[in-house]
Amino acid sequence: MSNIDIEKKIRLVSTISRVALGLVWLYEGLVPKILFIHSHQEQIMLVQRSGLYWHSAETTLTLLGIAQVLAGLILIIGRAERMAVAVATVAMSVLILLVATGNPAMLTDPFGALAKDVCLVACAATVWILAPLRK
Repeated sequence: MSNIDIEKKIRLVSTISRVALGLVWLYEGLVPKILFIHSHQEQIMLVQRSGLYWHSAETTLTLLGIAQVLAGLILIIGRAERMAVAVATVAMSVLILLVATGNPAMLTDPFGALAKDVCLVACAATVWILAPLRK
């Protein structure tokens, strides 16, 4: 296999991982936190219980949703890949800690965030590792 073929495969794997990560951030910000915020009372109550909100829990969730949509778009566009995945991974870790503190039962939910987040960290690690190899 030539170096050009290997380089194309590296670029493809990195792009797929980065776009998948970006799409999840985009979806998680747009759907439950902006478009259907009132359908997700559990998230609203989680923010209320935390006491970490500005103005109201709904406003805070909407602002968090906007930040997640922007993060998703930055990841999909592909600028500053390593920084983008690093910021996304740190932000995801903070969100996991906040959720675990506010509702520890969510960590054992088979449809919950933890299983998804482990996969997102794997996508971020793939982009981080492969980014320096790309030209």
